[in-house]
Amino acid sequence: MSQQTFIKQVKNTLAGGKAINAKAVVAMLIFGMIILTFVLSDYSTRKGGHLGMGAAAEVNGEIITLKEFQEQENRISSYYAQFFGGKIDNDFQKKQIRSEAINELVNNSLAAQAAEGEKIFATDAELKKIIMEDLPYFKKDGVFQSDLYKGLLNANKLTPSEFEKGLRSQAKTARIRQLFELGLSSNRLEKDLENELKSKKINVAFVKLNVDEVKKTVTPSEVSAKMADPAFAQKVQDYYNNTKGEFETPEQVKASHILIRTTEGNAESDGIAKAKMENIVKRLAKEDFAKVAGQVSEDPGSKAKNGDLGYFSKGRMVKEFEEVAFTTPVGKVSAVIKTPFGYHILKVMDKKPAQTTSFEAAKNGIATKLVAEEKTLTISKQLEELAAAGNAQAVNEFVTKNNLKWTESGYFDLTAEQLPGSQSPELFNASLGLSKAAPISKALIREGDAQYLVKLVDAKSEASTAIVGKDAAETAEKQKSLGGYAKWVSVLRKDAKVTTNQALLEAQ
Repeated sequence: MSQQTFIKQVKNTLAGGKAINAKAVVAMLIFGMIILTFVLSDYSTRKGGHLGMGAAAEVNGEIITLKEFQEQENRISSYYAQFFGGKIDNDFQKKQIRSEAINELVNNSLAAQAAEGEKIFATDAELKKIIMEDLPYFKKDGVFQSDLYKGLLNANKLTPSEFEKGLRSQAKTARIRQLFELGLSSNRLEKDLENELKSKKINVAFVKLNVDEVKKTVTPSEVSAKMADPAFAQKVQDYYNNTKGEFETPEQVKASHILIRTTEGNAESDGIAKAKMENIVKRLAKEDFAKVAGQVSEDPGSKAKNGDLGYFSKGRMVKEFEEVAFTTPVGKVSAVIKTPFGYHILKVMDKKPAQTTSFEAAKNGIATKLVAEEKTLTISKQLEELAAAGNAQAVNEFVTKNNLKWTESGYFDLTAEQLPGSQSPELFNASLGLSKAAPISKALIREGDAQYLVKLVDAKSEASTAIVGKDAAETAEKQKSLGGYAKWVSVLRKDAKVTTNQALLEAQ
């Protein structure tokens, strides 16, 4: 019988649901899942040959004794004999069972070591409960019998300390498996909640109130009327005098460039880049700068724009690049420039001289801004009073009267992380607190230099996504947890130092 045929036979028998007696079931629970062993049995261990005669394997310095191996082999052999209803005497089957026995012992050892590393222990009290309450073998008339316990262990050539050591290791491994199952169960509950939240959808609208928004509503007649007031006109003049930097534009250059990158301190990289740039200089004598930049530049930010860097003032670029850019005439191509980024060559496309906007040119804009600031303060105060009163109709009329506008978010479900059309977390949280009974936020929501008022437009519930039945979901979770546990052990195994007694495994 081939290896694949044997494995297939076991899997088919498992799938067929053949009855297993209670003793075999308990044995599987205590000493590991045979199915998991099949999953990992083909996983190669590091072959060794220098283990002592009494050792079956060594896992990260921890010895698996020959006795432990023989006991595990006997348990699996007995299980299969019951499973298939006969004695196992095929040489290949025996080898397969030995391989499974050592793999399961190695995997359990790895899991127990990892559990201990994560401070997952099996306490003496837990072991006592398993031995005295959970295992039926050591009971008579439902009561634990110490003599029966020692007698059964002795009949199986085990001392209590040996049995309890193995049981402690298995308990730690079982706890790890339980953590995988609990994690999946938690995921299912989260999924149920997510489905419920997705079925609830709301649509809100908000008014954004800040100086820039209100400035859009300021009319020329309002500005003229305010400028007729000497006190306000002086306020405009003072603003200009105190913020002159706002009305000064420094000299600017518009340039395109080609960059060939270098690795700092790498002479070979520097030589290659320099040779590339020399070839580019030759091409530029005959070809269009933008075309060449789009083909060969190694600056990802400007290559897509054929090397165009746009306008920039002093202090925006590295010193070596800036000096050449501001001294090269418009329309001219510079010499090659070396900077910390690599080798550049640039072409100056345009220049704008430094200039200062006069008061006469600036005063209308200043006045509009100051009017908007005053209006913003007045509007925010009145709007908040109306919102606090909960008068939705009065709020709507006020918004219309002041040329403000509602911006609708559109429908979104309760799993959203922000309000569509806005990145304000405070506005989003306020939206979730609205209801048909209280459709308008009671206060303005402040975010930076902006204030918001939000109202509920509509709320609706849709049929939630069908959820898998509880039993089916739990079965699927157990299958996933087994797969997750197997993957976890395989990762541990990749990083582990495992040596097996190959002579023992290959013995006839």
